Amino acid sequence: MKTRIIILIFLASSFSPGYAQTNQVSEAMRECRYREAIELLAREPESVENQLMKAECYQGLYDFNTALKIYESLSNSSDVSVTILIAASECASQAGNYDASLKFLLKARELSPDNLYLKSRVAVAHYRAGDWKGTITAAEEVFREDSIPMLLRMAGDAHIQMNDGMGVFYYMKALEKDPADHVTLRTLCDFYYSAQLYDTVISLTDHYLAEIDPDRKTIGQLNGMAHYVTGDYRKAIDRLKRNTALGDTTYTTTYFLGMSYYASKLYFDATKWLGFAYDQALQKDVNLLLYYGTSLARTYDRKKGIEILNEGVEMIEKMQEMLFDFDLSLADAHHRSNAPSKAIEYYQSAWKRRPQTYSVLYNIAIMYDEMEELESALIYYERFLKTAPAGTDVDPGPANQSDLEQMTTMQLFYRAAAQRVQELKKAMFFKK
Repeated sequence: MKTRIIILIFLASSFSPGYAQTNQVSEAMRECRYREAIELLAREPESVENQLMKAECYQGLYDFNTALKIYESLSNSSDVSVTILIAASECASQAGNYDASLKFLLKARELSPDNLYLKSRVAVAHYRAGDWKGTITAAEEVFREDSIPMLLRMAGDAHIQMNDGMGVFYYMKALEKDPADHVTLRTLCDFYYSAQLYDTVISLTDHYLAEIDPDRKTIGQLNGMAHYVTGDYRKAIDRLKRNTALGDTTYTTTYFLGMSYYASKLYFDATKWLGFAYDQALQKDVNLLLYYGTSLARTYDRKKGIEILNEGVEMIEKMQEMLFDFDLSLADAHHRSNAPSKAIEYYQSAWKRRPQTYSVLYNIAIMYDEMEELESALIYYERFLKTAPAGTDVDPGPANQSDLEQMTTMQLFYRAAAQRVQELKKAMFFKK
């Protein structure tokens, strides 16, 4: 920011040789006395240069909205320059207003359409605004002149966001351009890891660690994880121990190191590192509780091991409770996706988990009804009606509006089911 301040002050002194307080303003801005600089500028006639310095001062005070108003006013003038528009875009970006940042850059590109730097900034602005198509289009325009690794990475991420299968291609291109780019390598390996292409992860990370930087912790962590899941526990331990020696005691590293020791039946070491993972876990993982509790029970603290294992059992029981809600949500999602037979599977699963939730029977009946499997629909409607509490009004006949408004949801379901049973029986009678 100070570099830009000096440039702006130089511009001000160049364009306004009679500006009496330039030295005072420049001194105040250099010493970050922005409010004082604003007061001094307020005493002077308005000019483009003075307005730019005011905007810079407001940015220094983190008052980006006021600075943006100044830039907005300057951008609408007939003699607006590319420099002003770039400064406006940067201010909007600092304010988190990425749409405005993009707008200023697009206007700047109109003034200088062949400027490669501007083309690159436009692609970045599209990316920050979450405009994936715009990112790809703008990046491709830059790639006709230069393959910038950072833009290749952004284009790759935009393609991944659009799920069009081209993301990995761009990440590989970015890595070819800059093999030392650990951010690109990490993202690429994360993708391969999630796709269970562990050998590819090992190959890429082995090369980086051997040829470029043996102490890059993020890459070492991935390398150790990939060795663990492929069953090479000794290599996983060697790599992850090196990470811990470099100061990496994150949950992921300590968990996989502990699991590698556990798989090697080295329970004392497993207990140590799984204990580190347990202490850091914001939300406990069932596997962590199982293996940490087991390694404790097989070493020196059996009482604590039993406590940890019981914690795991309680978590599983809670998860079992949640599975009912998942079944209902999945059933509803499949119903909305016009897949009623799949919805029935999940409703039946939910019914097995909580057979006292009678409304599930009604939902199954509706699914069969929609599929025009009338006999099955009739069976489930009748099963649902049998669950009605004594005294429940299940009269399928017409009811006035006020009576219906006073009924509970379940009472309305019972009436609707009774009416549908009557209709189905009549339809099936005539069909036969």
